[in-house]
Amino acid sequence: MIDFSKSYLFVAIALLFGAYLLPTSTARAADFQVDLDRNAVPQCSMTGSMLNIDPGTGAVSIDLSADFNCYPSVIGSIANGASLSVTGPTTVGGGTTGAGTVNLQLNTGLSGVTPGVSCVPDGIVSTRVSVSSGWTTNLCNNNCGATVTRSVNVQNTSSTLDGDITFKAKCTYQDQSNVDLSTERTNISSTPAVAVLHGTTPPANYCQSVSELADPKGLTDGMRQLTGNITGGTMPGTGISFLDYVSVFGVSPNTYSTGSGDTAGYGFPGTNTSTLTTFISTNKYVSLQFRAPSNPIWLGRSGSYSYVVNPQNLPFSAAIAPCPGQFDSDPLFPIGFSCKGEALFQDTTWAITSGSTASCKLEPGKTYYFNMIVAPRGTPSQSGCAGSSCKVQFRNSHSY
Repeated sequence: MIDFSKSYLFVAIALLFGAYLLPTSTARAADFQVDLDRNAVPQCSMTGSMLNIDPGTGAVSIDLSADFNCYPSVIGSIANGASLSVTGPTTVGGGTTGAGTVNLQLNTGLSGVTPGVSCVPDGIVSTRVSVSSGWTTNLCNNNCGATVTRSVNVQNTSSTLDGDITFKAKCTYQDQSNVDLSTERTNISSTPAVAVLHGTTPPANYCQSVSELADPKGLTDGMRQLTGNITGGTMPGTGISFLDYVSVFGVSPNTYSTGSGDTAGYGFPGTNTSTLTTFISTNKYVSLQFRAPSNPIWLGRSGSYSYVVNPQNLPFSAAIAPCPGQFDSDPLFPIGFSCKGEALFQDTTWAITSGSTASCKLEPGKTYYFNMIVAPRGTPSQSGCAGSSCKVQFRNSHSY
C-alpha cells in the first residue's frame, strides 16, 4: 500500500514492480534518477534527493522530488485534489439540547465515477462533542465519483461549555490491473472546524441524586451503598467502588472517538462478562454510573443483565435508569419496561441506539446508572433482607 501522507518511496514499492533502484550508494545530497522497471520493461523515471538504508533492517527509502508520473492518473487526482468541506452552517447546537446537524461534502479530486476507489469516515477530532449518527457507513464503495455529501448529527455533551468538531475521511484506490497494489490517501480533514454550542439546560436524563426523582419512594442519598466485595470474574476484590460502573465490569476499548476531549465516564459495557457475586446491605441500593459509548462503531450493539438472589424467594429489583436509586419509571425521568429487571423473572436487555428499540435504549454519550436493590420495585425502601445483607449474583452478557 502506498501512503501519500508521506513523500517517500520505499523499497517494498520498487520490489512490487520488479524495479531497480539507481544509484546504490548509501546517501546522495544531489538529485539523482530512479528508474522503475517491471519484468525488464521500463515503466517510468523519478527524481530523488536522498537515499537512506536502515542499518538494522536493511530497508531502503528515497526522498522523492518528482514521482507522480509513475502512478495511474487516478492516484494523482486523489492525492492532489481530495478534500472534505463543511457546506452548511459552521456553528450548530445550542437550544435546549445542544444537538445539531453538520453538512459535509467530500471532493475526491476525480472527474467522475472511478472503479476501484472507495472512501470511508476515518474518525473525528472533537472537544465536548459526540456523533449521534451519520458518520459510520462508507461514503462511497469501489466506484466513487467526484463528490459525496453526508449529513451528520452531533451532540454537545456539556451543559455549560461550547465544543467543536472536525471530521476525517480517507480514500483507497485498488489498482485494477494489479491486485497486490493499492493506494491510500489519509488525513482528509474537514474545514472549517464546526462549533457546537451547549444547550441551555442539562440533558433531560442527567441526574445525580435519587432526590431529583418526582417520587424517590422513600430512598435517600444516604442509602446508596458506596463499596462492596466482588468474587468471580476477572476483577474480584474487596472494598470495590460501587459508584463507578467500570470498577466492577472493566473498561471496553474505543467507547469514545479518538481525539475526543470528553472522555470521562466511558467504558460501558466492560470486559468482565462472568457471573459476579456480591452482598448488598439491608436497606441499601447499588448504583453504578456509566456513559453509553459515543463512538459510532457501537451503534446497534446490545446485551443484557441477569440476576440471582439468595434466598431465591426474596424480592429483588434492578434497572438501567437516568437516576441513581431509580427502579421504576418516574414523571420526571421515564424509563421503559425493558430497562427493568427482577431475579429469576426478567432480565434487563439494552441496546445502544439513537433510534427506536424494544430493549432499554441507551443513547450515545448519555449518562445512566445500573441500579440493584433487594426489595420490591414499588416499595424499594422496604428491604427483604433478614440479616445485615443479602447475597446477589449478576452477569452482564454481551459479545464485544
